[in-house]
Amino acid sequence: MPLAPMAAREASETAQRYTFEDGAGEIGIIAPVSQAFCGACSRVRLTSDGKIRTCLFSQVEHDLYGRLRAGETDEELRAYIFRTVQGKEARHHIGEPGFLKPSRSMVHIGG
Repeated sequence: MPLAPMAAREASETAQRYTFEDGAGEIGIIAPVSQAFCGACSRVRLTSDGKIRTCLFSQVEHDLYGRLRAGETDEELRAYIFRTVQGKEARHHIGEPGFLKPSRSMVHIGG
Protein backbone atom coordinates (compact mmCIF):
# COMPACT_ATOMS: atom_id res chain seq x y z
CA MET A 1 0.00 0.00 0.00
CA PRO A 2 1.41 3.45 -0.85
CA LEU A 3 2.77 5.59 1.98
CA ALA A 4 2.62 9.34 2.49
CA PRO A 5 5.21 11.10 4.69
CA MET A 6 3.95 12.80 7.83
CA ALA A 7 5.25 16.01 9.37
CA ALA A 8 7.20 15.71 12.61
CA ARG A 9 5.22 16.57 15.74
CA GLU A 10 8.30 17.89 17.53
CA ALA A 11 11.97 18.53 16.78
CA SER A 12 13.15 15.64 18.97
CA GLU A 13 11.07 13.04 17.14
CA THR A 14 13.29 10.09 16.26
CA ALA A 15 11.18 8.33 13.63
CA GLN A 16 10.39 9.35 10.08
CA ARG A 17 6.65 8.72 10.16
CA TYR A 18 4.46 7.68 7.26
CA THR A 19 0.73 7.13 6.96
CA PHE A 20 -0.94 4.76 4.58
CA GLU A 21 -2.61 6.69 1.79
CA ASP A 22 -6.01 5.39 2.87
CA GLY A 23 -5.40 7.08 6.25
CA ALA A 24 -5.68 3.87 8.28
CA GLY A 25 -2.61 3.69 10.49
CA GLU A 26 0.98 4.80 10.36
CA ILE A 27 4.49 3.41 10.57
CA GLY A 28 7.74 4.95 11.70
CA ILE A 29 11.30 4.20 10.68
CA ILE A 30 14.16 5.00 13.06
CA ALA A 31 17.50 5.18 11.25
CA PRO A 32 20.04 6.54 13.77
CA VAL A 33 23.04 5.87 11.54
CA SER A 34 21.92 7.08 8.12
CA GLN A 35 19.60 9.80 9.45
CA ALA A 36 21.10 10.78 12.80
CA PHE A 37 18.88 12.85 15.06
CA CYS A 38 21.32 13.30 17.92
CA GLY A 39 21.32 17.08 17.83
CA ALA A 40 17.62 17.21 18.68
CA CYS A 41 17.43 14.08 20.86
CA SER A 42 15.81 14.59 24.24
CA ARG A 43 15.75 10.91 25.26
CA VAL A 44 17.02 9.76 28.62
CA ARG A 45 16.21 6.34 30.08
CA LEU A 46 15.98 4.99 33.59
CA THR A 47 16.83 1.28 33.63
CA SER A 48 14.97 -1.21 35.79
CA ASP A 49 17.97 -1.36 38.13
CA GLY A 50 18.05 2.39 38.69
CA LYS A 51 20.71 3.56 36.23
CA ILE A 52 20.27 6.65 34.06
CA ARG A 53 21.29 6.17 30.41
CA THR A 54 21.62 9.40 28.46
CA CYS A 55 22.00 7.61 25.12
CA LEU A 56 21.15 4.11 23.97
CA PHE A 57 24.73 3.79 22.77
CA SER A 58 26.44 5.29 25.81
CA GLN A 59 29.20 3.39 27.58
CA VAL A 60 28.27 5.11 30.84
CA GLU A 61 25.37 4.46 33.21
CA HIS A 62 24.70 6.91 36.04
CA ASP A 63 23.71 5.25 39.33
CA LEU A 64 20.55 6.90 40.65
CA TYR A 65 19.50 3.85 42.68
CA GLY A 66 22.73 3.90 44.70
CA ARG A 67 22.15 7.53 45.60
CA LEU A 68 18.57 6.79 46.64
CA ARG A 69 19.73 3.90 48.83
CA ALA A 70 22.41 6.13 50.37
CA GLY A 71 19.68 8.49 51.57
CA GLU A 72 20.32 11.53 49.40
CA THR A 73 17.71 14.25 49.73
CA ASP A 74 15.22 15.09 47.00
CA GLU A 75 17.24 18.22 46.25
CA GLU A 76 20.49 16.25 45.96
CA LEU A 77 18.80 13.74 43.65
CA ARG A 78 17.30 16.52 41.54
CA ALA A 79 20.71 18.17 41.20
CA TYR A 80 22.33 14.84 40.24
CA ILE A 81 19.68 14.13 37.59
CA PHE A 82 20.02 17.69 36.27
CA ARG A 83 23.83 17.40 36.00
CA THR A 84 23.51 13.99 34.34
CA VAL A 85 21.06 15.24 31.73
CA GLN A 86 23.14 18.38 31.11
CA GLY A 87 26.13 16.11 30.40
CA LYS A 88 24.20 14.11 27.79
CA GLU A 89 26.33 13.08 24.83
CA ALA A 90 26.15 15.39 21.82
CA ARG A 91 25.97 12.37 19.52
CA HIS A 92 26.55 8.66 19.26
CA HIS A 93 29.68 7.33 17.57
CA ILE A 94 28.21 4.46 15.56
CA GLY A 95 30.21 3.77 12.43
CA GLU A 96 33.31 5.57 13.67
CA PRO A 97 36.63 3.81 14.23
CA GLY A 98 36.87 2.57 17.79
CA PHE A 99 33.10 2.49 18.40
CA LEU A 100 32.29 0.03 21.16
CA LYS A 101 28.84 -1.39 21.75
CA PRO A 102 27.41 -0.65 25.19
CA SER A 103 27.67 -3.44 27.74
CA ARG A 104 23.87 -3.78 27.83
CA SER A 105 21.77 -3.88 24.69
CA MET A 106 18.62 -1.86 24.08
CA VAL A 107 16.32 -4.69 25.16
CA HIS A 108 17.93 -4.62 28.58
CA ILE A 109 17.46 -0.88 29.14
CA GLY A 110 14.12 -0.12 27.53
CA GLY A 111 15.18 0.76 24.00
